[in-house]
Amino acid sequence: MPTSKHRKHRSPKPAHLPARTTDHAPTTPLAAPIHPGGRPNTLPELAETSGNEREIDLSALSPRQQAALPIVACLPTIVQAARAAGVGESTLRRWLKDPAFSDCLAELRRQSANIARQKLLALTPLCVSVLADAMQNPDPAIRLRAVNYALSFNLRATELENLRSDLDNLETAISLLQQP
Repeated sequence: MPTSKHRKHRSPKPAHLPARTTDHAPTTPLAAPIHPGGRPNTLPELAETSGNEREIDLSALSPRQQAALPIVACLPTIVQAARAAGVGESTLRRWLKDPAFSDCLAELRRQSANIARQKLLALTPLCVSVLADAMQNPDPAIRLRAVNYALSFNLRATELENLRSDLDNLETAISLLQQP
């Protein structure tokens, strides 16, 4: 009988996530259920939440890939995503090389980032109010930090506005050059 040092290392089977009931299921787009039957294979909840986003067509993906897609989009590493999705790491790596899967994943991540940006934009008035309150704080160190943040954000916003203007000018020049 071989000793433990001669045995091949076996990784533990991936843990399966407990089934969620619909009463307690999160309502975020990444946790939205994907229904392979009855409706077209898309993620309409995500598309509706993010405005003019295109729906993600899942018809080219297997049911396992469809189920894994939102999980892979949420987790930072392949190992974590494979374990949480209940698939092997090599399987997930193979799926990531598949153009249909990687395109769907990229679109899902892009739309998720857009949703996050929209939520952050909605918080802007509250953030500005908190910053204004901090500027009134009697502690000079807090006031100084608040002013530093305000000036830093203003500088970044101005730089972004200038970049947007430059980009618009370049796009206009390119379109003028392309006209016959």
